[in-house]
Amino acid sequence: MADVGCGCGWSTVIMTKAFPNSRFVGYDYHDASIEDARAHAREHGAEANTRFEIGTAKDIPDGGFDLVTFFDCLHDMGDPKGAAAHVKRMLRPDGTWMIVEPMAGDRLADNLNPVGRLYYAGSTMICVPTSLSQEVGAALGAQAGEAQLREVITAGGFGMIRRAAETPFNMILEARA
Repeated sequence: MADVGCGCGWSTVIMTKAFPNSRFVGYDYHDASIEDARAHAREHGAEANTRFEIGTAKDIPDGGFDLVTFFDCLHDMGDPKGAAAHVKRMLRPDGTWMIVEPMAGDRLADNLNPVGRLYYAGSTMICVPTSLSQEVGAALGAQAGEAQLREVITAGGFGMIRRAAETPFNMILEARA
């Protein structure tokens, strides 16, 4: 299992503890975050089946993964369509991609609520500049909405996409080839 954009590794460590018979690899392009992730794995007894590597989504080796997760990071990537295409190559033919993204409607009017306003502010200050500083610079932002996310995922070669769950803060999408 690959946790792409793992940051300081909390999501990876939580999954490792929940599924101790599985192997996990956390990837992030920020080397200081990977150092923190390795420390968290040591502190929480998750080193036996977990490792952390520095690299972008496109640097990850092809093939072999049953599950790839993206927790709140697809919209921050400079080339989300390129990352989606690479995820397809990372997965085994029957593998699954789980994408957790901020809950956003497809129209501005759908997002004029307290959560949407907060996400627009954060997106303007953090997400969009992060994407613009990278290759391609697609700048989806945290309020991309499901329709735009589906477009990105479909462009990566995925044929089946479903909203698996949602909260007032996040939508969880499942993608399969």
